[in-house]
Amino acid sequence: MIGRELIKKLLRNGYTVTSFDLAEQHKQQEAFLNEAATLGEFSYFSGSILDKTAVRAGISGSSVVFHLAAMLGVRRTEYNRLVCIEVNVTGTDNILDACLTDRVDKIIFASSSEVYGEPNSNPVKENDELKGKSVYAITKMLGEEMARGYHELYPKLDYTVVRFFNTYGEGQIAQFVLSKFVKNVMEGKNPVVYGDGMQMRSYAHIDDVTDGLMKVLENPISSKKTYNLGNSTQVSTLKDLGQKVIDILRPNAGLKVDVLGTFDGADRPAEREVHVRYCDTSFAEKELGYSPKITLDEGIKRIAAYGKMHADWPSV
Repeated sequence: MIGRELIKKLLRNGYTVTSFDLAEQHKQQEAFLNEAATLGEFSYFSGSILDKTAVRAGISGSSVVFHLAAMLGVRRTEYNRLVCIEVNVTGTDNILDACLTDRVDKIIFASSSEVYGEPNSNPVKENDELKGKSVYAITKMLGEEMARGYHELYPKLDYTVVRFFNTYGEGQIAQFVLSKFVKNVMEGKNPVVYGDGMQMRSYAHIDDVTDGLMKVLENPISSKKTYNLGNSTQVSTLKDLGQKVIDILRPNAGLKVDVLGTFDGADRPAEREVHVRYCDTSFAEKELGYSPKITLDEGIKRIAAYGKMHADWPSV
């Protein structure tokens, strides 16, 4: 989702863009790929970031690489630890090595708010302690250090790390909480919340997040920096978020938020749950002029209006 929206903004701003993704993803996004080709100079390569030859072919001739590829999902990665490590760590090493070989100027590495784990205080700042609680979080912490490490050895390869906080938007698969809530409500089903429903997060729409990525790309001040990209004004508990989706999309349908009280069947088991974590984006605002604007109300309406939502993850 992030890559798709970023591609459109890059093309509309006159950049030459190459997309590299799994063949299944490109097949699902065939209509988008055809649309992208009408927006500017665009090409795509299908392959895995575990295939060094394919990665080098995809990166060849690029000046900047946005590394957004990763294995996602807490339960999915916890039950496939070695695959997660291979994709998120070995795959990142393959990308960095290809950037070096092809003399890429800069890599922009997509990290995650998961690296903070359960923070000591909120809102979370970039220099706060990293306490990742899942294998996914640990792979993202390693990815950040790999980007820094490559730069230390090869200073001509610049980098920026961005940490996404609960990014959502049109076309996101329904394994993410807000998209799942919208899908349920549009189908006349109750939103389901695991735990007590008081888990608190900040939510950022894809338009705002990709605006932030464009600012990272176009502002040299971002060199060797780390930025939180989220929306610090759009903070909600899971229970309130589910109710908001009902109130906006189906207020008279008799739906309610099902708060289960347990984590049985949840994507995130109880020991991996983070209870309160929301972002401070003042650093990105100060340095880059990053200013997220889209409210949760508007974002929920956009997801529902878009209508297309894949139910599950692509294969790795």
